[in-house]
Amino acid sequence: MQLSTACAVRPATEQESINKLMGLAVFGEKVAAKIYLLMSELKEEYAPILTKFAQMEAQHGAWFMEASRKNDIEPDKEFADNELGYLIYQVDNHFKARSFESLAVVQGFIVESLAIATYESFLSVAHKYPGTHEVFKKALEEENYHVDWILRYLRLRFFDAEEDFRVLAERVNIQGIDCMGGTMMNIADYLDKVGLSGADCAGAMMDGYTQLLEKVGFEQKKATKHVVNMFMPLFHKYRRGEKTK
Repeated sequence: MQLSTACAVRPATEQESINKLMGLAVFGEKVAAKIYLLMSELKEEYAPILTKFAQMEAQHGAWFMEASRKNDIEPDKEFADNELGYLIYQVDNHFKARSFESLAVVQGFIVESLAIATYESFLSVAHKYPGTHEVFKKALEEENYHVDWILRYLRLRFFDAEEDFRVLAERVNIQGIDCMGGTMMNIADYLDKVGLSGADCAGAMMDGYTQLLEKVGFEQKKATKHVVNMFMPLFHKYRRGEKTK
């Protein structure tokens, strides 16, 4: 997908922008549900809690769809499918490799980081769309709950093995950041149209990602360096107007 320079001919309206953003929210939750279900198939001992998480993610999507209907918003499925397709391809490959840890990193560090960063920001403009503040606030609380579980798993799995986790994170996240971080760049104009800052959302995603690495066991300096090394190539692509996926 070409970066949003394609909007130069006719800038997106606020309605078109909220349609695209809600499309990502609705159908992104379906992807999150899928990831948890795939994880539950790989480790049966965690199946009950992961299945519960999948149901919660699906419920978020239903909440967002209902809130959209009440505000005459039409979630843009085609846009969402285009943005999320590359991520789904990665997820399917991790599942084929039966890598539970890779799926955990994708979900906890990439999918949830993007969701949390955008949902937190959306709360500041939710008053424009009656009924959305309540559902986004509840979804945000539950996303943080999911992340806490993934962090506890990763801390135990890679206890005293920071280097092994660093290698895993780099392998999984370089692709994932190019996808979801690229989506953040691609929706910057749409965020601006509804009163949000694309730069602030991207910054929040980077900050949140860094904090997650620290909670797993990275020293602050190493976590910051790791995140900068992943995000800077993406920013360079954006500035040059190259495709992010």
